[in-house]
Amino acid sequence: MVSNNWSGRRVTRARDIVRTWLPAPCGQCGETVSDEDVWVVGHKVARAIDPSLTWVVSNWQPEHDACSRRSAQSVVIEKAKAEVTGFFPDRGESGSPRTFPSLPPSARRRQEVPLEPREGLEWAPAAWEHLPWLAAFATVPPDASPPLHMSPPHPEAVDSYGASAVEWIERTQGIEFRWWQRLAIVRQLEHRDDGSLCWSTILESAPRRAGKSVRIRGVALWRMALGPTLFGERQEIVHTGSDIAVCRKVQKAAWQWCWSQEWTVTKANGKEAIESTTGDVWYVRAQDATYGWDTTLALVDEAWDVKPDTVDEGLEPSLLERQSPQLHMTSTAHRRARSTMRTRLADAITRDDGETLLLLWGIPAGADIGDPDAWRAASPYWTESRRRMIAAKYQKAMAGESDPEADDPDPVAGFEAQYLNRWRLSERRQAAGTEVIDADVWGSLVVLPDDDAKPVGAAIEAWFDAGLSLALAYREGDRVVVVVVDYPDIHSAVTALKASGFRGRVAVGASLKDDPALANVARTPMGERLTASVVDLARLVAERGLHHDGGDHLTEQVIALRTVPAPDGARVVSKHRADAVKAAVWAVEVARKRTSGPVRIGLPTSVRAS
Repeated sequence: MVSNNWSGRRVTRARDIVRTWLPAPCGQCGETVSDEDVWVVGHKVARAIDPSLTWVVSNWQPEHDACSRRSAQSVVIEKAKAEVTGFFPDRGESGSPRTFPSLPPSARRRQEVPLEPREGLEWAPAAWEHLPWLAAFATVPPDASPPLHMSPPHPEAVDSYGASAVEWIERTQGIEFRWWQRLAIVRQLEHRDDGSLCWSTILESAPRRAGKSVRIRGVALWRMALGPTLFGERQEIVHTGSDIAVCRKVQKAAWQWCWSQEWTVTKANGKEAIESTTGDVWYVRAQDATYGWDTTLALVDEAWDVKPDTVDEGLEPSLLERQSPQLHMTSTAHRRARSTMRTRLADAITRDDGETLLLLWGIPAGADIGDPDAWRAASPYWTESRRRMIAAKYQKAMAGESDPEADDPDPVAGFEAQYLNRWRLSERRQAAGTEVIDADVWGSLVVLPDDDAKPVGAAIEAWFDAGLSLALAYREGDRVVVVVVDYPDIHSAVTALKASGFRGRVAVGASLKDDPALANVARTPMGERLTASVVDLARLVAERGLHHDGGDHLTEQVIALRTVPAPDGARVVSKHRADAVKAAVWAVEVARKRTSGPVRIGLPTSVRAS
């Protein structure tokens, strides 16, 4: 029997793992736990409720010591109720333990090459506070944050229509803009000496609930009302986005005012439009209906999910030959963003084309996503209610709870994108092919074997001259857990194997079967084909037959695996080491053969394999 006692060296190891997550919200009170606090490793599903989750890493959370002690009595009560009713509130409907996806640190690291922002994008009011239209923004109010990246004033700008536009919008719409909204409007409407607008493209990005829609609506109405006089032609605004309902919602809030001005409002789905008494129009159209207009202002809302052709072939050509036309693209980040917005943002950050205005609020590179100061830096405006909202979203993300608003199955990635506006602009190109095991699924399989456990499976495999892996598989309750360690040579691996106490035949790679260092080791030669091991790995995960200790060596190799379809099923195309993968699969198979009874494992069903 495997002990579920929370004691000994295993607790020290658990603390070492959880320490890498700090600072993080306390699992009981929600306030930040830092390493300077008196804290403990708590359990999302209490040990008294489900002892089998004691050593499951994804079930751990940092807690203040005092909070943890206060919760002890409620756990006892909860357990008593559960024993009477048979209902465990922290379990799924089927009664099986709920899984809490939580990646080990190695799997959370993004393989990124940071973009090097071009000069002039930093917030530097001393460089432009002498300009009359920008002087008022040199001092940032206490409830606001400056952009992470902002284009410097256009070299041809002599003034901005922004101040008068803000005054008109606030007066007619009965609103008061936030500091960042006023800044964005003033920057967008910088003009030359002849009155023409300087910027043909505006790329604007900020976290969710910053007020982007209010700003879009205000500028659209202003352009319809005053644009014909300022720019000398009828105004035609085409508004599209990720979902036509999103665009309709922005326009709908203006309908009441438009009726009061005797403007015509068309509300039919797919034909939404506002037309002024002078014939200026604001159309809301689906992505595939942006072709053939005489557009003066193109609005692309939630541009993360807008197809490139919608902009490149639909909107941009329609802006040609107009007077002071503008393409205004706005969006919050998203992990699954199309190239449409990502490519343009990356270009604007790294080079100046003289026509694109960049306004980007977001978390600084390298900042801790659990730091409230980083939350504030990423937010164009700041209030105590916003801090509480983000803190609650962060706590849910760390607990593995997806946010429906984020529309993202990865809770942490969704939090980073939606509330910190972290764009994935600098990731290295993914290797060709399809990932074999989803990172979130792999991260949810972490379990630590008992310190006193003896391995029931072992395997050794080399990867040319790059190193060698020793895999040891343990029986942990009803789970098989594999631990893989990287060794520089066969002699050190054999020494570690003997010290582990393993007694049985060791699975070894074909290139090692005749190595003198294994002369006194009972061994079984294995095949050399990596594809076979990769297929077996996917099968083991799908069959709920494998856990691991979260070690970097195996995790990094598993996450890097990529395959493409082939006549015989699949072909591995990733070029990374995979000796740990092969050794892990062999060791687990040995352990499964040496142990009796079915192997059960709690596991999300979303496993992708080729």
